[in-house]
Amino acid sequence: MDLIRGIKNNENIRESLIELKNDIHVAQKIKSDLELKDKLIELLTHEDPKVRKNSASLLGYYSNVFDVLFHAYLQEKTEYVKEAYLKGMSMQDCHEHIHELKYIQHQLLNSEDKETKHVQAQLKRLHPLLLKNQPHKKKVLKLSHEPVDVVLTSLPYYQFVIFESVLHLKYKPVNQGVLVRTTSLYDIVNIRSYKDLLIPLSGASSMNIDLEDIVAGMKRCHLIELLDRLYGDAFPFYYRIVDGLREKNPQLIKKISEKVFELYPHQLLNATESYDIEIVFKEVRKGKVNAYLSLPDFKGTRFQYRKETIPTAMQPYVAATLVQLAKPYFVPHAKVLDPFVGSGVLLIERNTEKETQFSMGIDIYGKGIEIARKHAKNANQTIYFVQKDVMRFVNHEMFDEVITDMPTLAQMKNEVLLKELYDRFFERLKRLVRPGGYIFLYTSEIALIRKNLRLHEGYLALEEHYEIPRGKNMFYFFIIRMKKNYNE
Repeated sequence: MDLIRGIKNNENIRESLIELKNDIHVAQKIKSDLELKDKLIELLTHEDPKVRKNSASLLGYYSNVFDVLFHAYLQEKTEYVKEAYLKGMSMQDCHEHIHELKYIQHQLLNSEDKETKHVQAQLKRLHPLLLKNQPHKKKVLKLSHEPVDVVLTSLPYYQFVIFESVLHLKYKPVNQGVLVRTTSLYDIVNIRSYKDLLIPLSGASSMNIDLEDIVAGMKRCHLIELLDRLYGDAFPFYYRIVDGLREKNPQLIKKISEKVFELYPHQLLNATESYDIEIVFKEVRKGKVNAYLSLPDFKGTRFQYRKETIPTAMQPYVAATLVQLAKPYFVPHAKVLDPFVGSGVLLIERNTEKETQFSMGIDIYGKGIEIARKHAKNANQTIYFVQKDVMRFVNHEMFDEVITDMPTLAQMKNEVLLKELYDRFFERLKRLVRPGGYIFLYTSEIALIRKNLRLHEGYLALEEHYEIPRGKNMFYFFIIRMKKNYNE
C-alpha cells in the first residue's frame, strides 16, 4: 500500500498518517505489519506534534504496546497530543495497568489546568477506560432517615393515581407527577404507577435554557451535600447529563457536562456508561428547566420480571396506572382474559393488583407469546398462553373480565382490516364475557370504540372512560360493563 510504504520511507509522513488513520479498514491493513509498528513507535519522538498524535492513535491497533504509549504520554509536552496516547491505550488490554491509568487520572484531577478543554478531553477518554478495566463498586444508599424530597413522575394528569400509595407521607401534585417527602427512598421505590424517581436539586429550578443560568443553578444546588446525605463519603461518582428538553440540544448538554466537571472535579467524573448518577434537565414549562438527580441503579423490584420487550409493548408503569383506574371494578377471584396479550405486561400487572382464579393470554404473534411466558414465570404467576387469533378461539367457559391493549392503525397500517377486527371483536365479546362482567380496553381508536358501543348498547354499558395523553397522541381507557340481562 502506497501510504504505508511512504510512512516507512519518511515520505509525506504527516499527510499519510492522517489519511491512513481515517481509512475505515485501517485495522485490517496494518495490524500484521510489524515493520510499520516499529516505525510508528519511532515516530512517537518526531518533532511534529501531529505526527506524534496520529502515530499514537494508529499504534493502538497493535497488541502489547501499552507500556510504549504510557511512557510516551509521560514525555509528551504538547497538551492536545496527549488524548491520542490515551486513545491508543484504550484499545489495549489494560487490566494489568490500572495503577498507571489511575496515576494519570490523579495527575489530571490535580492539575492547575484541569478546566482546559485538553485536560477534559483526556479525562473523557480516561474515565470509561478505567470503568472498563476494573470492577466498579456500585454505590449503595445508606439508611440515614433524613428527609429528602422526591418527584414520582406520572402519566400527564394522572398524579392522583399515586396518591393512595403516599397517603402516609407529605405529598403534593406537581407538573411532572407527585412531590413526596420521605425519610427512606426504600419505602417508595416499589410503588408501581410512577415512571421515574427524581430528586429535585434545590436552587436549580425554573432556570432559563441558557448555559450561564444553568451553571449558576448548579453552583447553588448543594449537589455534593445531597450525595453525601444519600450515600455517605462514597466519592467520586461517575455521572452523565440527560437532555429532557422539549427540543433536544446536544451542544448545550455537552457544555453543561463540561461545566459540571469544572465545578466538582474531584467528586464527579463524566462517563457514558456504568455511571452512578444522572443529572436530568427537564423543561417543565416553555423556556424553563429544572435539574434533578436520578439514581439509575436504584430501581427496586417492581418490574424485574420484564427482561425482554417487543416494539408494541406497553410500559409497565402505564399498565400499573391503568390497573389502578380499573381496580374498583375488579371481580374477586376473577377469570381474566387478555385477547391481545403481547408481552404480557398488562395482564401481569392486573394479577399483581388482585388475585385471580384463572388467567389466560391470547395473541397471534408467536414472539410476543414466547416473551409473555418468560415474564409470567419471572413474576411467579400462573397464566395460560395460547398463540391463536382470538376470533378463532373457542372458549368453554365465560370470563369475568377482559383486559387488553387493543391493536391500533399505527400497528396494523390498514384501516379496513382494523375496522373489521374491532367489529368482529365486539361481536365476540358476548361469547367471551359473562353477564355482569367487565371489559377494560386501552386504545387510540376512539371512533371505532364509540361506534361499537352504540351498535351493541343492548348488552354493553360504558361505565367510565379516561383520556390519556401519550406524547403527541391521545389514548383512551374504557371501562365497559356487560349488562346482566340482555337479549342475544
